[in-house]
Amino acid sequence: MAKTVRIPLPEPILSHGAPITAVVLREPTYDEYVSCGGEPYTIGETEEGALFSIEKPEVIWAYVQACIVEPKDALLLERTDWRVAREVRKAVLGFFQAPAAASASSQTSPTT
Repeated sequence: MAKTVRIPLPEPILSHGAPITAVVLREPTYDEYVSCGGEPYTIGETEEGALFSIEKPEVIWAYVQACIVEPKDALLLERTDWRVAREVRKAVLGFFQAPAAASASSQTSPTT
């Protein structure tokens, strides 16, 4: 089963039927990864070797549209504010970040 993220809303979204009290996103599938544009950010490197990322807002929005579970229509998010947009953005980016335990173990030196 796909991982999901639930983002509580500070104010319910009023629509047809019951008020919507949270945004729910599920992790993308293989096909969605390909069709939405891959990674939602690009990694760059400075001349000094420092890494940085540049987010791709159009790819993040494509993932929101493809992976939204609730509300059924992503356009209902327009009834929320920037705080919700920031949390939804963080949730999408979170699908593409390695868990802390996995990244910590991958940074340990190999046994000889």
